[in-house]
Amino acid sequence: MKKTILLLLTLISLKGFTQEISKEYDRIGRVTKGIALVWKNGQVGMIRANGKELVKPQYDKIGNFGNDAIAVTTKDGKVGLINMEGKVIAPNIYESIAPFKGAYAITKKDGLYGMINKQGKVVIKNEYEKIKLGRYGDIRATKQGQEIMLDIKD
Repeated sequence: MKKTILLLLTLISLKGFTQEISKEYDRIGRVTKGIALVWKNGQVGMIRANGKELVKPQYDKIGNFGNDAIAVTTKDGKVGLINMEGKVIAPNIYESIAPFKGAYAITKKDGLYGMINKQGKVVIKNEYEKIKLGRYGDIRATKQGQEIMLDIKD
C-alpha cells in the first residue's frame, strides 16, 4: 500500500514538471536528426525536438534530409531546397531539382535546365534544353539543338 501511494505521489509531482511545447499543430512527425515535421491546416513546417519552431507550416511537402542536411520543399507546385536550420537554400521557383551530384544539382525552370550549388547559387542559368553531368565532372548541355561543353566558374 505504501508503495502504491508513493508511486502515485511521484507521478503527480512529475506531472507538475511537464509542459506542452507544441500543441498548436494538427500533427507532429517523427523526430529525425533532432528535427520533426509539423502539419497545420494541410501545410508542413519544421520544429526542433525541444519544440522550437524553425519553419512555420507553409509548404505542401518537405522531403527527407539527405547526408548534406538539405531537403526538397514543394509549394504551389514548385520545388525549392531548405536546410536543417530552416534556411531556404533555393526558393520554390523550379519545376524540378535533381539530387546533388557532388556539389551541384540540375534544375528545371520554365522548361529549361540549369544548375545550382549547395548554397543555392545559380552556377548555370536555366537556358539549356538538356544538361548532363559526366562522371569525370564534365558538363554537357544542349542549346538550340547543339551539344556544348560547359565549365563552372563559381
